[in-house]
Amino acid sequence: MSSSESGRQFINQPRQVVAEALEGCARLRHPDGSGVRLSAPASGMRLVVRDDWARDQVALISGGGSGHEPAHAGFVGAGMLTAAVCGELFASPTVDAVLAAIREVTGEAGALLIVKNYTGDRLNFGLAAERARQEGFKVEMVIVADDVALPDNPQPRGLAGTLLVHKVTGALAARGAGLKEITAVARRVADSCSTLGVAFNVGRHPGKPREQRAPELGLGIHGEPGAMALELGGASDTHGVHAVMDTVVTALVQGHSRKEAGGDLPASGHLLMINDLGGCSALERSLLLNEALTHPSLQALGIHAVVGPQPLMTSLDMHGFSLTLLPLDSLLEEALSASCAPVAWPGVQSVTPLTHFTPSQDAARTLSDEASDAMRAQAKADCQARAAHGVKSRAGLPGDPQVEQRLRAALEILLASEADLDRLDAISGDGDTGSTFASGARAVIEALEDCELACGDSGELMATIGKQLAHGMGGSSGVLLSTLFTAAATRWKEQSEANGQAPLGQRWHDALSHGVARMQHYGGASRGDRSLLDALLPALEALQSSLQTTASGRVDWAAMARAARQGADATAEMTKARAGRSAYVPSSHLVGNSDPGAEAVARVFEALADAAEEAAG
Repeated sequence: MSSSESGRQFINQPRQVVAEALEGCARLRHPDGSGVRLSAPASGMRLVVRDDWARDQVALISGGGSGHEPAHAGFVGAGMLTAAVCGELFASPTVDAVLAAIREVTGEAGALLIVKNYTGDRLNFGLAAERARQEGFKVEMVIVADDVALPDNPQPRGLAGTLLVHKVTGALAARGAGLKEITAVARRVADSCSTLGVAFNVGRHPGKPREQRAPELGLGIHGEPGAMALELGGASDTHGVHAVMDTVVTALVQGHSRKEAGGDLPASGHLLMINDLGGCSALERSLLLNEALTHPSLQALGIHAVVGPQPLMTSLDMHGFSLTLLPLDSLLEEALSASCAPVAWPGVQSVTPLTHFTPSQDAARTLSDEASDAMRAQAKADCQARAAHGVKSRAGLPGDPQVEQRLRAALEILLASEADLDRLDAISGDGDTGSTFASGARAVIEALEDCELACGDSGELMATIGKQLAHGMGGSSGVLLSTLFTAAATRWKEQSEANGQAPLGQRWHDALSHGVARMQHYGGASRGDRSLLDALLPALEALQSSLQTTASGRVDWAAMARAARQGADATAEMTKARAGRSAYVPSSHLVGNSDPGAEAVARVFEALADAAEEAAG
């Protein structure tokens, strides 16, 4: 890899970049099974030619300096170019190379050269065309000059609009059109399309530091100066992209209007091409698409079709984009939408109005679910009416005073432990375990006070707790514990339908064990990873042991609390965390400090044991 002041690049030797990149492209076949052939390295030329070409149609040849990939080699294939002639980075190919390409692919139907309007390309392709005609080949040349950055420029530059000429002429050639017809349509597309770009910086040449430049409107694809420097807000300017798009669109539409005024162009319906100049992320491209399609000036033009946003004609890794407008008619629409082999062509998409929907907050419901909801709503109303008169019973919802007492004890200890758990988490995490667990506890307490918890129906109780934690706890812990209770509630319901006579304690163990297993499945943590599982799993093992050793199947809450406490304390001796933020913390910060999640679980089981002892006494 090459490195510079601006960072590293995935290259070997800078002088071999173009040749090696073309070899990479040539090692793949298009989805239709076709591919490309490369000229031999010993020739000193870099020609890319369709490997399925039979010289029975008009040949389409384009090219220019490299560094604009996927243009032009990436567009060689059925339905687009027949051959691409590639020069060095930002340097036109030689006359001999262009002439060799003409000789290689041109048959009786002739060839069309599609050339960007740069001096080197015009001269080299032009002289090659003259020499080819001298040899008896039928050759035409179309120059694309779609740049509208400089209104008074007598020689506008050829930019991304060149690719629209490739696509339209490729479709015409594929259906057997003649050279004269294809050339006429190519000139019409070249004359009627308009392109304008903007960039935050120039592309970085292989092995060299990036040239420092101010953001510019109309910056050329070889780094040529733009029409004007842009003064943009800083990174905190939330209106920056909106302002940039407005500047680009306003200037583009003005330039395009000058072309329409000077020619016979369709008055309605345009294609918009959004071209990533090489350095935009996928997220940025989608944002640019949204900004463009919602701009009033483009909406007024009538954008019926869109190509991109994709890297199509780049400038190495230039962080910028260009917009191209093309007036449409039925012939152009059909040609642009025709299938083609090169995967670099992203296709044409139609524009559709933005629509929204309101997501359902609940799973698919049955009539019995709705009836149950109606009964629960009435029960809640009755409960609240009684509570207003000092009556605490929850008529209508199954109640169990002992379950409610223990649940309150567990929730209150989490509230009381908020500061302790936050301090413990600050050593190995971001200091919010206590507040996160407290938020979950408050959400469940609120549901309890609002008569939404059925303490006498274990499955319903776990399902409701799962929902409250999902909405009220936040963080990864909230999702994990919500998963635990939700999955446990599902298993409880399955047990009720299959074998409702199993001992209550055993059903709790099986349901919670299933919930923990699902939590591990999604969370990825295991015992010994320094997480709340190191306290929770020992507690469940103690529950199973107590159920097996007592004939009555009584739950030994004290044994569960001792197991959870031992598991939590053991995390203080674990020098490596494998889950959560503490996985990124040095072992020196972990030794001697318990995991805050495990500590929270231990305190909950201790509170449950104290509540059980109080009820028994």
